[in-house]
Amino acid sequence: MKLHKLLVPTLLAFGVPLAGLAQNASGLSGPADQALDEELVYLSPFEVSAERANAYTVPVSTSGARIRQALIDTPATINVVSGEFIRDIGATSLIDATQYISGVGHSFLGGASGISDRQVIRGFGIYGSAIDNFVTMNSFQANLDPMVMDRIEIVKGPNAILAPTGAPGGSSTVFTKSPQFERSQTLRLELADEYFGNRIGYDITGPVPGTERFAYRVIAGYQDAHSTVPGKIINKTLNPMLTWAISPKAQLKLKGYLVNWRTEGAAVYPARLRLRPDVASGGVISLDSVDEHFVYDGANGASDAEFRDSHVRRGTVEFTTTLGEHLNLRLAALRHYSHQEAGGFGGSDDPNKVHPKERYNPMTGVYTPGQRWLLQNPSLPHDWVTNPYVATAAPEYGTYVSQRWATSRSHYFNEAHYQMDLAGRWEFGGVGRDALATLQLVVGGMRGRSYDKLRDRKSAPGSVPDWDFSKHPYPTDNPGRPDGVDSISRHLVNPRNTKTQAYGTTQLGLFKDRVLLSGGTSRIWVNRPDWLNMLTDTQGAPLRDHHDTPFYAALVKVLPQVSLYFSHSENAEAGLANNEVFWQKGEQEEVGLKLELFNGRLSITSAYFDLKQDRVITTNPLYFFDNTEPEYFLFDITNRGFELDIVGGITPNLTVIGSFTDMKLREPTGIPQPNIADTTYNGLLKYGFSRGPVKGLSVFAGFNHVGKVAGDRPEMQYTALAELAQISFYLPARTIYNAGASYDYGDLRLQLNVENLADKKTLWQANSRGNFAGYPGRNVRLTLTYSF
Repeated sequence: MKLHKLLVPTLLAFGVPLAGLAQNASGLSGPADQALDEELVYLSPFEVSAERANAYTVPVSTSGARIRQALIDTPATINVVSGEFIRDIGATSLIDATQYISGVGHSFLGGASGISDRQVIRGFGIYGSAIDNFVTMNSFQANLDPMVMDRIEIVKGPNAILAPTGAPGGSSTVFTKSPQFERSQTLRLELADEYFGNRIGYDITGPVPGTERFAYRVIAGYQDAHSTVPGKIINKTLNPMLTWAISPKAQLKLKGYLVNWRTEGAAVYPARLRLRPDVASGGVISLDSVDEHFVYDGANGASDAEFRDSHVRRGTVEFTTTLGEHLNLRLAALRHYSHQEAGGFGGSDDPNKVHPKERYNPMTGVYTPGQRWLLQNPSLPHDWVTNPYVATAAPEYGTYVSQRWATSRSHYFNEAHYQMDLAGRWEFGGVGRDALATLQLVVGGMRGRSYDKLRDRKSAPGSVPDWDFSKHPYPTDNPGRPDGVDSISRHLVNPRNTKTQAYGTTQLGLFKDRVLLSGGTSRIWVNRPDWLNMLTDTQGAPLRDHHDTPFYAALVKVLPQVSLYFSHSENAEAGLANNEVFWQKGEQEEVGLKLELFNGRLSITSAYFDLKQDRVITTNPLYFFDNTEPEYFLFDITNRGFELDIVGGITPNLTVIGSFTDMKLREPTGIPQPNIADTTYNGLLKYGFSRGPVKGLSVFAGFNHVGKVAGDRPEMQYTALAELAQISFYLPARTIYNAGASYDYGDLRLQLNVENLADKKTLWQANSRGNFAGYPGRNVRLTLTYSF
């Protein structure tokens, strides 16, 4: 990768802002720990101060190297979402809170009634965010209550320190609120005319009565709301917290996270729309493409008795202290238990079911929904003249009656995690801003272990009516759950899964921190026995191995408010193939430019990235002609793109958020991934009145644009005649407008949020031709907050 090719688009994006820098005052004053000895309570380098020039601009994060660092000094793209922004837009989920960030989008079934706060970062899906720096091995299905969130930090690309394993596109960390030594209470009531309302929350914090070194916080919430389709979301949360300020430079935090989260009805799986069987392959679909029997925002065959239940119990402890003049220590532990329960219905397949691979025209690779392609004589090899492939009529969806039963799945997770971080900083040739050189060193480790077991059950034959697709494409009888769903169909146990990490990272600052050179490495050990099948008493091959993930970067402060950087980062995920361990590596090179304007009130970040994930299995087309050829090849999935983010205050009253993404995520064959757009752009303007008769009033308007996306992934990469299999359909581009207003009057805050202001009807979140959803319609939510 040539550096000058990466710099061009980045520099062009900042031509105008650079010209005006000379008129700006100095930007971020430096590390946030300056003059900390004058504070009553020492601010640990593992924490972030709440002080900033704009409510939406958070100039520091802890996601760069496990300790607090100014974003303009961090050689990576890190987006930080403040708690004020989460509150102002009325976010109902993590997806809502991050919808205006470049390169971040919905994963399939992501959202307020979705699963595990699923997101997509730079084209790769993540299933669950880290919470207070802890990444669990098994994501729970419950979504986090936004009232608990203090801020969200999104790191783009693989991260050898924070996320040494997992998706290479990036990682998301939610930092929860902490106890405060100043007493306050907040009561919040939220109502909605359509969905995701009916929520009440209470937040109380302050010093423990009769003490000076203990502070507490309790955040509790309850929600019983309609979803975007017939169904409900029920959420009960209780979050007790305690802080012990042992000394001005030592602190102990305890946090509890207790959640009972449930979805019912069609909200369990809202993507139930189906294409008409005569819709041509490869085109962009519209509302007219939906089968006439299916309702845009209807249940479409879902039973009221379907449910997903998630009970989560988490407890964390974190201790931070100084060790002498230069060192700081963090010790932390997590105990996590969750129980996921799901109930629905299953049944026998269509007896005349055609394998999807047989619906691709082997001579063109085009999906033909009403046809089946087979050799004229299946017992003989293909011949263009004497034994060609021929098509026969085969309806995409059959009409049949078959057995149905109720299903139940119980999944138990039990995890423990331990972390240690030791950070040091030394200055040479001066103190503070006058130091000619600085050295920052962070070393640490993590160890986690998990145990889980899964049981699938189903009801006895005849306990529920049979499937009947003879007159309608989905069941319309809405059956209830039978009394007994107790026949075990699967029982799997994972005895113990352990993961260990050791890391070290260093940063050398030269010329009064005008040049910052960073590097480090992380070693991961995995020890994962395969599932033990309790019904068959069989077990697969274990996974035991280790891997190193390095990173390095250089950053130059062109001006105090301008930094230019280059970085290389990696992560890796262990897997098994043919009973052999292999590591699927994520690797990224990135060049970027960062600006802080108007005394740090406005932040602009631009980056060009080249990202890949290696060891992706793909079919060798020559294998169909010569079975002595390898059946599979290993290729890379690549994503190259440009991102731009703007956030902060243009004036003290006018705040802007904007982002732009242009990227190309492709499989080795050139096929795009489902639900991943090449182009997205977002924007929001907020104006707050600080004087006059409307003092305390704020208004905002925003939009999200997502380009067209692939609706499915071909069932094969190549046909039997070595033709590339084509995507069956594309979802249309969409632009959604949102607006809101709030009014502060003393201790009261009245807030109005309108999502999908124009009530746009479109299609999104596809998994196949028979699984996609209608975009949620207009929703008006009213929130009343009383702070005292």
